Amino acid sequence: MSEAIEQYVRYKEGLGEKPRVKKYVLLSFGKYVGLSMQLDCVAERSCSEYLHQKGFKSNVATQYWFCIYSILEGFFNWAISRGHMSHMPLPTSKPCKPKDFRPYIYTNAELESLFKTALNYRKRCNIMHPYVIQTMLKVTYCLGLRPSETVSLQVIDVDFEAKTVLIEETKFYKSRLLPFGIEVESVLRNYMQWRNKVAKEQGLTSDCLFFDKRNNQVKLSALQAAFRLICKAADVSRNDKERSDVRLQDLRHTFATNRIIQWYKEGKDVQLLLPVLSTYLGHCNIDSTATYISFTPELQKEASLKFQKYAES
Repeated sequence: MSEAIEQYVRYKEGLGEKPRVKKYVLLSFGKYVGLSMQLDCVAERSCSEYLHQKGFKSNVATQYWFCIYSILEGFFNWAISRGHMSHMPLPTSKPCKPKDFRPYIYTNAELESLFKTALNYRKRCNIMHPYVIQTMLKVTYCLGLRPSETVSLQVIDVDFEAKTVLIEETKFYKSRLLPFGIEVESVLRNYMQWRNKVAKEQGLTSDCLFFDKRNNQVKLSALQAAFRLICKAADVSRNDKERSDVRLQDLRHTFATNRIIQWYKEGKDVQLLLPVLSTYLGHCNIDSTATYISFTPELQKEASLKFQKYAES
């Protein structure tokens, strides 16, 4: 089992993938059934028990169940094609898929409240600079970044002369240049002035754009934890029955949805501009971008007005 997993991970890396999650799941499964076990000895019962243990919550299958199933299926198909095993041990019957998660779209008032609260969400800021957290949230929303892209930014990635931010090889192994406008330029320039001052006082030598009071790059987990505290302090939460409360990732969803609404208001051809938005977000196809656009009442209104003008003409 362990040797086959290593070979499979190297195979995926050879295809240009970064199979970190696949490796984690496969090693977890390997430890569950025994890393020394021969692949042909893996039984369907073991797979079913593992899937139920990891992918069920309150006796209901989660999206993670289907994620694990897909990873194991890919591994077993690879092993069968190379003669490492002769049968597919995964159960043929699958549970019902849970309904798709509906991201939360922040209102402008909620965004303003989050940004304002970021400066005073904690009485004692002994680890994080509140101004750093506030700027990270603003940049994440205004540029439609993945949170992981925000924490990975380096000082050199911001080009004020070209008014662009460089995002290097993140998801889908692609790099992209994101142009920014006057408002974002003002946010970044003010932050860089503050950063240079603090860096000089603290003797900061790191090239990371966002740093904590220990002069280390802000970790994604730290940003997420700060965001949860900020939401609580700002009283921003969901009132529906979705399985998760408001998330840091929802800032990106809000950016995409608001961009579509703005294009409708400006009378732009949204269908023509969708590939532009897809490229800006770093997606491989428009289908991936579509999942980020929520059909909010405001978007519905603007789309209806656009159709009405078309029908009348």
